[in-house]
Amino acid sequence: MMTIRRRLLLLLLPALAILMLLGGVVDYWIAVATTRNAYDRALANTAFALAANIRIENQRLRFSPPDAGSALDGSTIYAITGPDRALISGTSTLSGSAPSASRAVGRATFWDIGLQGQRWRVASILTPTALGPVQITVAETLERRARTQRVMLLGKLLVDFAELDLTLLLVWIAVYYGLRPLDQLTEQVERHSARQLQRFDEARVPGELRSVIVAFNRVLELLHDAAQAQQRFVADAAHQMRTPVAGLLAQLELLQHEPRATAVATQLGAVQRGIQQLARSANQLLALARAEPVSALHENFKPVALKLLVEQLVERYVDRADKAGIDLGADTLAASVLADAGLLEDLLENLIDNALKYTPSGGHVTVRCGPDARSAFLEVEDDGPGIPEAERGRVRERFYRLPGSSGIGCGLGLAIVDEIVRVHGAAFSIGGGSQGRGARMRIRFP
Repeated sequence: MMTIRRRLLLLLLPALAILMLLGGVVDYWIAVATTRNAYDRALANTAFALAANIRIENQRLRFSPPDAGSALDGSTIYAITGPDRALISGTSTLSGSAPSASRAVGRATFWDIGLQGQRWRVASILTPTALGPVQITVAETLERRARTQRVMLLGKLLVDFAELDLTLLLVWIAVYYGLRPLDQLTEQVERHSARQLQRFDEARVPGELRSVIVAFNRVLELLHDAAQAQQRFVADAAHQMRTPVAGLLAQLELLQHEPRATAVATQLGAVQRGIQQLARSANQLLALARAEPVSALHENFKPVALKLLVEQLVERYVDRADKAGIDLGADTLAASVLADAGLLEDLLENLIDNALKYTPSGGHVTVRCGPDARSAFLEVEDDGPGIPEAERGRVRERFYRLPGSSGIGCGLGLAIVDEIVRVHGAAFSIGGGSQGRGARMRIRFP
């Protein structure tokens, strides 16, 4: 859920950054336009104030400078020219800078010039007198307005950054509380086991997600029905296949004792081995189908005593081990796991069968179980040829057999074990035997 929140915020950040950039451009334009207009009006007012100090004496234009600080300061200069363009007062270099288009009576005209190594902003007006129009030109350096622009721009940017931070905070709060229902649903889903297909309680789900849960419950019902249907199919198939195969094997055993069958005893032995292989392959495929995730329902998981399971399976295989000259033993401690008892039986049968199949006469096979730290474990160890380290990943694949493997087999034993281990959320490791030879198959339950 934190990933969704982080992703939403990361998607918003570029948009907010673009808005911030555009806001900075707009802020700059506003700062420049605002200060220019304000300072231009002030400069024009200075020109009009100077115009009020022009008088006529003895048919000549005279100018009385204003008091120091009333209209001019050190960053401002002026020039006053008469109708004949003669300088009446002020800076002579400024008097000739006015463009011809600026001679409009009663209206201020503005432009920029370079003077005395600085950039200046100039305002000029024409004021009428009895002797003709007089031009008043006032200029000031751009330093003050530049400082004002920087202060305005910095202030605006600080406000924008504060607004951006506040926006991000509000977005984060909205996303956090807006996704709270999903958090609650996630917690409810996580409380379900990976194999649990029970419906979710729609009454306890936030209203915003009720339609999602209704649809999700329909999917769970379909999965549950499919799992039950597959379980029924596997059970029916097992019954339908085992019965005729067992009948065939029984008939073959009776036929082999008939004197008339002596001539075809070799062929009958081959048929018997083929049927046995068919029966084993069918049982393996059915066990694999039972271990499929869709078939392994959580409702079938019950506490299973590993010690009792190991003792029962070892007892079942003792006769086969004796005939093969293999010492089959058990080393057990009491331990219990939440599991499907039928699947655990399939798992242990495959491990013991594999060990007996590849262990030579005179060898040993030991089945162990017990507590391991906070969990429980099952282990089957033999002193056969073992499994090369490079092949330990591949032997879990379906229908894969080690090159040069002897005996009959279809390569499904360890694939079934791996599937059952995954269904139970356990860990399956393949290692070497304790005496430097053989294989050790260990399952550690969660």
